Amino acid sequence: MASAFESFKVVHQYQLAAIPEELWQPLFMKLGDDYLDAGNFAELHHGDPMEGYSLHVKADQSLKKHSDIFLVDHAWTTSPETAKEELRLNLSLMDRLENLMDIEQIDAPENSDDEDDEDEKPSEEMVKLVASQANVTDREAEKALMAENNEVVNAIMRLTIDPEQKAESDRLDDLMMNQILASGKPQEKEDKEKQERAERREQREKDWINQRVNNVYQKMWSYIQTYTYSILQKDGEPASQTAWYISDEVGSAICHSSDPNVVCVPFIFSRGSSGMIPYSVFFPIKDIEAGEIITCDLLPKNVERESDKLAYLFAFQDRVLLTNELQAKRNELINHFKAENEKRKNQKLATLSETQILSSEQAVEAVRKEGESKTKAESVVVCTDTTFVQQFLKLDNVKFTNDPSKADILWTSQDFQGWDSLEPHQIVNQFPNEKCITYKHNLAELIQKTFGAPGWFMPTYNIMTQLSEVVGDYLNTEENEETNLWILKPWNMARGLGLDITNNLAEIVRQHDNPVPKIAQRYLVSPCLYNGKKFDLRYIVLVRRAEPNLIAFAYNMFWTRLANKKYDLDNLDDYECQFTVMNYSKYEMTQLDYKSFIHNMEKQHDIKWDNIQKDINAAMKNVLAAAACTPQPLGLAGRDTSKFDAFSVYGFDIMLTDDFKPVVIETNFSPDCTRACQYDPEFVNNIFSLVDGRFGTTEKGLKAFTPL
Repeated sequence: MASAFESFKVVHQYQLAAIPEELWQPLFMKLGDDYLDAGNFAELHHGDPMEGYSLHVKADQSLKKHSDIFLVDHAWTTSPETAKEELRLNLSLMDRLENLMDIEQIDAPENSDDEDDEDEKPSEEMVKLVASQANVTDREAEKALMAENNEVVNAIMRLTIDPEQKAESDRLDDLMMNQILASGKPQEKEDKEKQERAERREQREKDWINQRVNNVYQKMWSYIQTYTYSILQKDGEPASQTAWYISDEVGSAICHSSDPNVVCVPFIFSRGSSGMIPYSVFFPIKDIEAGEIITCDLLPKNVERESDKLAYLFAFQDRVLLTNELQAKRNELINHFKAENEKRKNQKLATLSETQILSSEQAVEAVRKEGESKTKAESVVVCTDTTFVQQFLKLDNVKFTNDPSKADILWTSQDFQGWDSLEPHQIVNQFPNEKCITYKHNLAELIQKTFGAPGWFMPTYNIMTQLSEVVGDYLNTEENEETNLWILKPWNMARGLGLDITNNLAEIVRQHDNPVPKIAQRYLVSPCLYNGKKFDLRYIVLVRRAEPNLIAFAYNMFWTRLANKKYDLDNLDDYECQFTVMNYSKYEMTQLDYKSFIHNMEKQHDIKWDNIQKDINAAMKNVLAAAACTPQPLGLAGRDTSKFDAFSVYGFDIMLTDDFKPVVIETNFSPDCTRACQYDPEFVNNIFSLVDGRFGTTEKGLKAFTPL
């Protein structure tokens, strides 16, 4: 036994560090027997002292500090991405979680034939209409409607036809019926009706399950916890993984207190070759009297600001011991948000001199002069790992190499780090620190600190560092009874990955625990629509220079990406309704030619696109101006670029509000321009023409761009 215990201590030493040493032996014994004995000392209470369940020491027991340690089972291990589907496939788990979280269960739909028949009965309004028109009783009108499949005109004709016509009609009906009987059509009709009834029953069942799934998903954020573990990859290196779990009924009933009497931590028990078993354990850190409520501290250790600690507790509103005190502190967060928001509204970007931000005419003239200063070279050597550049760059004096040291122009789709190895004659397609605009949290911080709260950018918060700000904004919106929808996005993912739309404050707050850091951005609930569908616009922007002055051009052709279904705020879970990026998903992609799009928009909305385009260009230039005029690490400025030349190509995603104002959604690093090249085979040639005068095609390139 001693050797087994010693081995246990060695294997679990890092986890045991959080547990008093005198409890290691009893923990070892309980883990070996899977001994869940918390029920001998504690009991669940419902509605006392809070709504839902809480855990109390039994009336005939008490617990002394460090006197015992208890195992807590994990009822469910999941991930936010798979949780809903897991619930749909496991109704018994859903039953358990509804009970554990004190969610009122929704009655299952009735599936009787009577209900199906009820679905087909005509409405009272239809019955009254037919009865009045045909001058018959309501009952006769109802029978006629049902006989005619609720076709009002047919029902009225059926009731008003004269006796002789009726007799002839009946004779023809009988004749037709005999022919139908001979052909087997009645059976076909009956089979069809049965199938329709089955489909209706199936849809009712599906709607019932989805409603329950959504209720559990909404509530789970107040209960779910995480632990981190390592797995060995193929190369033998460990990789960190995060598991999300909900404790059993006992563990989930331990509520939060800032002055707790127990510690509750996850403990992953290794049974050697038998594998790992996840538990949580709790033990008293104070003497707890009979009947006293059992509490722990649910705040993560990495929440440091006092305002963030307060904000974090709003994820556990139903599990906080002093709920009334928490609600009383709402105003602290709301007032903090209002004060910060007022500062941002009054903030303006410092006046920029012409040496920093060139006008459109100056930008064109600068590129033209630079092009003229260079003689057309016999060959311009390009090194690239980007397929569309290799495939579509067709300028007559271009040559390709795989050796970066021999290249005049380097174009890489990877994050470039070799700045010190560049020669003065070389040009690279990246600026140092351009993640200041291509990472979503950096872009938000840059805009906040330069422009405050501009109308062309939705309020956006870094959940890892601005928790109290986003909670304050949410609570303030709630107080004003406004639509409170947010979209959660990873800091650095594109292609529509990892996105969630939510009105659930607990879900927003708990993204603080997500291993993939996220921003919370206010959802644009009133977008401009195209035939009732959401759309966004992808612009390709070439930044030829950021210092000592900004020179940027937008490609004249843009891409309109259209949602597959009509926009509806009641269908937030429907990807094809809410999102436009389909080409990296399982859905079909709908894109519109930009000229047709402009023509139809002007026709549908009676607008002039040129005015909207000017606003879009101004918004994109504002983002680039903020970056170009702000020192690193917040912006692009300050890096010595005298030893090399640089340019960059960004993908700007723009949406329009319902009053046709642009909103910058994000700026993408090294956008995939394959589709751009397919639409316009000269796309890559035009970019390189502006980048390097040695191609001798500067004027041709300028015609394809609009200076910002």
